[in-house]
Amino acid sequence: MEGIAYGGDWNPEQWDRETNLCDIERMVEAGVTLISLGIFSWASLEPEEGRYDLDWLADLIDQLHNAGISVDLANGTASPPAWMAQRYPETLPVDSRGVRLGFGSRQQYNPSSALFSQKACALTEAMARRFGDHPGVVMWHISNEYGCHTWESFDEESAQAFRQWLLERYGTIEAINHAWGTAFWSQTYTDIAQIQPPRAMPTFHNPSQMLDWRRFSDWALRNLMIRERDVIRRYSDRPITTNFMGTFPFVNYRAWAPFLDVISDDSYPDPADPQGAHEIAWQGDVMRGLSGGSPWLLMEQAPGAVQWRPQNSPKRPGQFLLWSIARMAHGADGILQFQWRQSAKGSETFHSGMVPHSGEDSPIWRDVVETGQSLKRLSSVAGSRMTSRAAVVIDWESEWARDFALGPISSENGADSWGFFGPARAWHQSLWEAGIATDVVGVDNDFTSYDLIVVPSVFIDYPHMAHSLRIAAERGAQVVITAPSAVVDSQCGAILGGYLASLADLAGVKVVEHSTLTGPSQGRTYDARESTAYRISGAVETPAALNWCGIDTDNEALKRTIELVGDAAKDLRSGRWAEKIVPAGEHEWRGLGEGNSTASVECVAYFDGRGGGVDLAGACALSRNRVGQGSVWYAAADFDALSRLVLVRMWASYARILPVFPDLPRGVEAQEREGFLFLLNHSDRAVELSGIVGKDLLSGSECTGHVVLAPRSAIVVER
Repeated sequence: MEGIAYGGDWNPEQWDRETNLCDIERMVEAGVTLISLGIFSWASLEPEEGRYDLDWLADLIDQLHNAGISVDLANGTASPPAWMAQRYPETLPVDSRGVRLGFGSRQQYNPSSALFSQKACALTEAMARRFGDHPGVVMWHISNEYGCHTWESFDEESAQAFRQWLLERYGTIEAINHAWGTAFWSQTYTDIAQIQPPRAMPTFHNPSQMLDWRRFSDWALRNLMIRERDVIRRYSDRPITTNFMGTFPFVNYRAWAPFLDVISDDSYPDPADPQGAHEIAWQGDVMRGLSGGSPWLLMEQAPGAVQWRPQNSPKRPGQFLLWSIARMAHGADGILQFQWRQSAKGSETFHSGMVPHSGEDSPIWRDVVETGQSLKRLSSVAGSRMTSRAAVVIDWESEWARDFALGPISSENGADSWGFFGPARAWHQSLWEAGIATDVVGVDNDFTSYDLIVVPSVFIDYPHMAHSLRIAAERGAQVVITAPSAVVDSQCGAILGGYLASLADLAGVKVVEHSTLTGPSQGRTYDARESTAYRISGAVETPAALNWCGIDTDNEALKRTIELVGDAAKDLRSGRWAEKIVPAGEHEWRGLGEGNSTASVECVAYFDGRGGGVDLAGACALSRNRVGQGSVWYAAADFDALSRLVLVRMWASYARILPVFPDLPRGVEAQEREGFLFLLNHSDRAVELSGIVGKDLLSGSECTGHVVLAPRSAIVVER
């Protein structure tokens, strides 16, 4: 396809032929160029087992092609039909308590079911044989949102597959016992048949077993996708995708990405959330990282409100276009929605569509038409890439391990700072707020093109990553490692002799103790009345009664950065987490004014005893080890947002990285794609910008220095 793809997911089986033909006319009016088709159509495509009805679909594909609209054709396997559940109940998933889930929703399949895979591949073959070379089909779409509802099954067929997977991974039952540490709690296995999936248990699961179960479940889903992909590839050379969901916790997208031709994403930030703009930036940068820097496709967003939040806010005026352009600013070459026409019945009745219940006489429809027109004007952006000198490293397996380890810190609240990828999101947001273009990459990435690399809480030790980071630092990069990192090995076993493992020599420090946890959940305070009664208890001032720790510094570079940020930044703080670190190996602390010995490590910032840090007073919170032409920093604390801002600015200065566009007003984001400058005003106020020179592709006018951006609006300047 040429230009920026625009459209949505169309479900014509929900409507009559007259409505569908009228819809194609509306698509042309709205500037639609790409339609996803057939995603939830299995019951219509195969109404009876083995009998395929594809003529209605062929007719619609022809109609779309004649109208100049391309098709992203799904193989239809996302939601199995009723006859499957009735005739083959063994294909349904089983939960951890042994309950077999029923029909009437979606994704009601067992990923390990050979029979389900057989039926899915048979439908896929019928689809691919019929439409594999159709000129209107420009992409293939496998299933939908793998793992969204069913990411595991605890049935006996899955148990057998898990055992086989373990044998292929470890070779022997003895090796499995060693990897899982089964001497603990008398869990030792003497026969592979004794191993079961981690079903409902009286208390804690074995963390190593849980990590391997998550790996297996991800593998089972991925193999299901690969089998369907391979069927399509026998009949068609068109690109193949399946839609991701940001940093969905139960599927390791870094393992999936190499099997796809196009990376696509579903993204639904809350229009009422002030951090919605960052969610767009985060997901976009993640997808761009998964695609190796190539453009990606936004497969789903909502034109208005969704139906699954406790309170479902519509898009605010201008926000639909603004957020669509923001996706492009982070590398998207296509903007699609769920869905084209809002459903009249079903679980998603009140999920918005490009054609809402109210029809064409509605604000949503006007926004849809305006956005289509605007994206046509941005066609020259398609294919351009982004260049970033900063990177944030993420790792799905590390997040799983941290979650299953039952300590040292975890969270059941995905929204807090220790939720899934919580630390990575926080550091990415700090870079984004500072205006620094950032890639989100994996532990296996080559880091040679980056001058600032942040490794936020990568819980598993990866010696190969440590080696790559050393090469980057020796070349001159600033490498930042944050706690807790390299705490366990690949089997979720604790690192002995001091945490950080392969990163210790690189950072010049090791962790000897996971220290204080602050926050009200860890202790309590007493009011005046209680203190009178609690003569002894009320006199105990525990650090856990506060949710912050004070940080101070004697480092001149950090002091200068604090001064540049302003008075508020003089109060550096960390949050709920701290570690006690000491020099590792041959390293030693370097005091102020001492030489730059290669075996010396500098304490850049330290706990000053304020807040919950009284027991850590004087301990190092941020260290720096000079490696070659660069430095490796270790953050032994969970720095708050303002402190992260100060640190990011200092590291950017060391790395000689400038913001994409300097001195922007509050609320304005800048991103650049090979000669195209995106300026996005996320605020509720009009802002004035200076120094803008080039052609605004949206308005067609020339920018000669001074521009005004309305609230929730954007310009795209070709320079």
